[in-house]
Amino acid sequence: MRFVPMSVLLLVACGGPEINIRNLTPEISVTPPSIDLGEVIVSQQGTAELYVSNAGQADLDVTVSLTGSPAFTLDLLEASVEPDESQLFLVTFTPDNFLPFDAEVLIVSNDEELPEITVPLTGVGVDAPMPDIEVSPLTIDFGDQPVSSPPGLQFFEIKNVGQANLTLGTITQSGSPAFLLSNDDPSGDTVAPGSSATMILQYSPVVETGDNGTFTIPSDDPDEPEVVVTLIGNGGGDFEYPVAVIDCPPQVLITGPEYVNLDGSDSTDPEGLDLLYSWELVRTPLGSGSELLLGATERDNIDVLIDLAGTYEVQLTVTNTNDTPSVPTKCVMQAIPEDEIRVELIWDGSSSDLDLHVGNANDVGLYDAEEANWCNPSPDWGSSGSDDDPRLDIDDRGGFGPENINILSPADGVYPVRVHYFEDNNDDLVTATVSVWSEATQLWSGSKVMARDEVWDVGQVNWPETSFAPFDDPLYDAPTRSCP
Repeated sequence: MRFVPMSVLLLVACGGPEINIRNLTPEISVTPPSIDLGEVIVSQQGTAELYVSNAGQADLDVTVSLTGSPAFTLDLLEASVEPDESQLFLVTFTPDNFLPFDAEVLIVSNDEELPEITVPLTGVGVDAPMPDIEVSPLTIDFGDQPVSSPPGLQFFEIKNVGQANLTLGTITQSGSPAFLLSNDDPSGDTVAPGSSATMILQYSPVVETGDNGTFTIPSDDPDEPEVVVTLIGNGGGDFEYPVAVIDCPPQVLITGPEYVNLDGSDSTDPEGLDLLYSWELVRTPLGSGSELLLGATERDNIDVLIDLAGTYEVQLTVTNTNDTPSVPTKCVMQAIPEDEIRVELIWDGSSSDLDLHVGNANDVGLYDAEEANWCNPSPDWGSSGSDDDPRLDIDDRGGFGPENINILSPADGVYPVRVHYFEDNNDDLVTATVSVWSEATQLWSGSKVMARDEVWDVGQVNWPETSFAPFDDPLYDAPTRSCP
């Protein structure tokens, strides 16, 4: 029963002025009336907003509950909403299988005219977008191909019929070396959904008895991580070839330029004949001066210079004393900085001298005593011991670089990075490239065209945020060219 004040009744009874009487009650409004969260990847979350508003003149008290699938949850179960205000309820949908789901939100309030409101909820659990590899054909028969005749050509396609990018691993070959890849190796490439990569093969037999072999194609397809393509020539035969084997470390921790020894002594010949070893450096990070040392065509082991973070690929072919070769074997190594901060500089001038500079605060100027550079390769920053002091690996004065400055365990703060074009030696304009790493993660990489004596304020490493903020300042002439 609603009560009207006595003073109002007296005014009405005495013919006083007319008054509009409004009940001081809440009035509920719910938006939207239903919620469809659509397709959500299984085990992931989708969210939607549900608003309960009060258009009345008194506080609206609500309690909220869910019935139906437990895949739906609410962040709030009760609230008091003041007049002309709204309360947000967040609905979360977390499907656990590939099915449609439904539930209802029951809203109970103190609105006497509309004490209960039901909001239907729906959603569907779906599979995540995945890559899906398809290779065709899976068997390639070159037919009859006489020895010493022009090579026969065939191809196969690597398709991505999935919904996400397909990343290829290192493609390997086994069996006869008479089968050769005649176009660029797509190892490590990314194939977009609906796209393909083509591998063109040639067959040049060296024996009359037939050849066979395989190409193995790894990828990040979750249900088909490897696909094998079989190769047949001149009937296939059963001739056995030498086999090249590399003892290959997949990862190499680096603190500065260093050499990694690769051992191929486990290579074998089916007839027990002696072997000759042919090593080839196939891939290095951009700007690397890596090279093979100590007789690349003679020894069963080789030293590889690792001077930059990134991917290195070395290939070994062995040939027996009957001049029968193996298929090439690959060793793919990821060089990962051991230091928590590593800054690398390379440039495209063959004779010019560029210098890398790293400070420990934004107010440290070029060639200040606190800055790490060619004339101060390891200043004492003195925060928590030598682990937070910088180290310049080498002052490269002969062109190309690289120069690297490393900090094993940096103190909290900012570390500004600069490049000084010290001397051109007739190189004129060069393009400098800086890469910033934190252990295995490349935080940033960028380039700038520079002239002699110019300074590039590259940006700053933020620690412990593990981030890099590039500056957009113009180049300027160095205020000084000498050490303190």
